[in-house]
Amino acid sequence: MKHRGHFALYSGVFNLPLASIDVTRTLLLLLMTSLLSACQSGGTVPPAESTYSGITPEYVASLPAGQSRPAVDRLSNEVVAGESESCRENPDVDWEACVSTRMLLIFDRYGFLADHCGDRTGDKELRDCVAFGRSGVDWVLAMEGNPDTDFDWSKPEQSHDAALKKLNDVLTERCKGRPEEPGNSCFTSESARVLGLSATVAAQCAARQKLEERGACIVDAHDTVMYRAALAMLSR
Repeated sequence: MKHRGHFALYSGVFNLPLASIDVTRTLLLLLMTSLLSACQSGGTVPPAESTYSGITPEYVASLPAGQSRPAVDRLSNEVVAGESESCRENPDVDWEACVSTRMLLIFDRYGFLADHCGDRTGDKELRDCVAFGRSGVDWVLAMEGNPDTDFDWSKPEQSHDAALKKLNDVLTERCKGRPEEPGNSCFTSESARVLGLSATVAAQCAARQKLEERGACIVDAHDTVMYRAALAMLSR
């Protein structure tokens, strides 16, 4: 597998229990909805002051089930505001095209997006490639695959879904016969590990009572990492 930049290649294969496949798929797809809607909207109001430093995966995972997503959304708003501000500084450039290009740059954590999305001619096509490709790369890497060859970049949304399903299948097989209950959740601990989240995040998410809440917690922590990385790129 070709490595680009600096990223962790997960040494093990991690699992989701069979009963969680559909729930996990739905929850993880929420990432795409929030990312696409945020990056396609020019009217997002930025927060009054930066919340970036205080919103960490651990902080998000520590929040009650109904409060973690709003914290992640504040980070998303900061990303959109940062993209928009930099593009509005030059009134002579096409704002939508500028935002699409900035999105490509700040979300390209490993270098795959530039190679496979950079030649898209339409702004929406470019944003779709980045949004679905960004997390799709995570799913492929979690299976020790190669995003250049194991992800169909001509169909980023479908390929994202297929990669997620395959990952869920792999994880489900590994988690058979292991506990799935609040405080002792195979789903949570293994999902956290495969996404490179901390043991603290895993423990905090595992404390939630419902499987759906534990899955949403993992997604929110993952999204926090993604948006923090994007904000770090914007600050350069």
